Amino acid sequence: MVPLDWVVMIAWNKECGTNLRNLRGGRSRRDIAEGLSSLGVECSQEYIRKLELGEASSVSTKIVIALAKTLDVELVELIPVLRVELSKLIGGFS
Repeated sequence: MVPLDWVVMIAWNKECGTNLRNLRGGRSRRDIAEGLSSLGVECSQEYIRKLELGEASSVSTKIVIALAKTLDVELVELIPVLRVELSKLIGGFS
C-alpha cells in the first residue's frame, strides 16, 4: 500500500461531489471552510461548491483529509471508490 501522505492529488467526480454535499447536510460551506482553516488547510467556499458540483477533476489529498475530519467521517465516505480501486489493484498483484 502507498502511504496517503505520498499522494498529492486524488481524482474527483460528480459522485464524490454528491457525497460531499450529502455529508455536509445543513452545515454551510462557510462553516466547512472555517473548519478546514482551523486544521491549517485553506479552501474557499467557492472551491467547496465546485467540489460539490463535480466541477473539479482532482483535489489535493490535504483538502480531502481535512474535509473528512471536519465532517467527522471516514475518507471512504467521501470517495467510496477509493476502497474498491485499491482492492482491485491489490488483488491484481497476487
